[in-house]
Amino acid sequence: MDAVKEIREEDPCIGCFKLFIMICCVFGKDRVPGRDNFFKLLRRNKLMLNRSKPRHTTNSNHRYHKYKNRIKDFVPTGPHQLWVSDITYIGMNIGCCYLHLITDAYSHKIIGWKLADTLKAAITLDALSDAISQTDRNDLTGLIHHSDRGVQAH
Repeated sequence: MDAVKEIREEDPCIGCFKLFIMICCVFGKDRVPGRDNFFKLLRRNKLMLNRSKPRHTTNSNHRYHKYKNRIKDFVPTGPHQLWVSDITYIGMNIGCCYLHLITDAYSHKIIGWKLADTLKAAITLDALSDAISQTDRNDLTGLIHHSDRGVQAH
């Protein structure tokens, strides 16, 4: 258990099976209990990892107004014709956060982003404002800003 604690100090998120393999390599398979008994020892000594919480993902089946898809069959031929927004979940040891992105569909360049601990639309609008302020064009006529039609499920 001391070796397990030492490994966990260096890498607190290492999975139990990987931990089992490492301990077998260090001490030899014949000097380590079987996998199930090893897991029981970890559980008894409170060295098991907490189960991860399920993530909230996009639900496109909602009753809210859905705007017409204006980019179906649209292929941009240059930059600043189509910007796409998305929210990406980032899991961390201390919780999670969300990366709100605005990407140019032609160049695939991220032109606006915000990192937040919330899914609020205002954060995505901040990322869009950043994208607009960073473009060298004064006139964005013809630009389509697209996002999926989903809402976050809870």
